[in-house]
Amino acid sequence: MLYALAAAIAWGALCGMFHGPFALVALGGLAAAALSLWLEWASLGGPEASRRPNFVLLMVAAYVFVALVGVGIVSLGYWLGEWILHKLGGH
Repeated sequence: MLYALAAAIAWGALCGMFHGPFALVALGGLAAAALSLWLEWASLGGPEASRRPNFVLLMVAAYVFVALVGVGIVSLGYWLGEWILHKLGGH
């Protein structure tokens, strides 16, 4: 999940430095959430593990939660990118 966190912050900072639209920021958060679940798939049991009957519902709930956090982290990166750009004297 740390790779997804770093990717989310970097994406947000790039969007902030280039004043990207919020839709790109939101897409970055959703992509970071998907990346984090994909990278942790082996820890979740992988494709061969025996699953609970409601496993899909649990994964959807986990994705929604991680997506909310992901959009927030990318937004934080956006602010960071704008702050860096402001400190460097560009607008």
